[in-house]
Amino acid sequence: MSMATRQGLRACMFIGSAREKRLGDRVSKFMISQMKKTGWTVDVVDAAEADLPVLKKPIFFYDKSEEVPEVLGSILDKIKVADAFVIVTCEYNHCLPPGLLNLIDHFAPSAYSKRPSGIVCYSPGMFGGIRAAMQARCLLSEINTVSIPNIFAIPKVNNCLDSDGNPTDDHMISGAQKHLVELEWYARALKVARDADNDKQ
Repeated sequence: MSMATRQGLRACMFIGSAREKRLGDRVSKFMISQMKKTGWTVDVVDAAEADLPVLKKPIFFYDKSEEVPEVLGSILDKIKVADAFVIVTCEYNHCLPPGLLNLIDHFAPSAYSKRPSGIVCYSPGMFGGIRAAMQARCLLSEINTVSIPNIFAIPKVNNCLDSDGNPTDDHMISGAQKHLVELEWYARALKVARDADNDKQ
């Protein structure tokens, strides 16, 4: 498929780690580069940059008389226009990072509904964050986003990507492209289905 025919899809990428000296920056830079090469537009929602408080008041708790915090409104705008989601997650104590859960839970499941999601997990160890990915798959199904079958797991990430997100071998590129081809298929299929639903309304 040519780059021209891939254009028109928009992804919202969630960067789940908010920890200092995180390796997630390498992964997100690499994935954004790979996505842009194949025509994706990528909006980033970063747990560290958003710096949301521990969840007390999700966006859907605000009534019409209240002003929604600017950061929540900005993130919701990115979620609403996305054709797909990319979840970049590490693994803390064999679990999802708290920043990712806190970020996602600030928004209602309906905000994510009927769009696919791809999981890109990583760790400095040999398992590549796959245990967190299994938890992410459960979470994503509960918020009505279809988790695609392919999980792009990156073990020993500090050896696979340099600090600028450049890969050290071709396996990273082939792995990312396999993941993105599958994500694109689901994104286009569900976009057609959403458009059909809208036509009925």
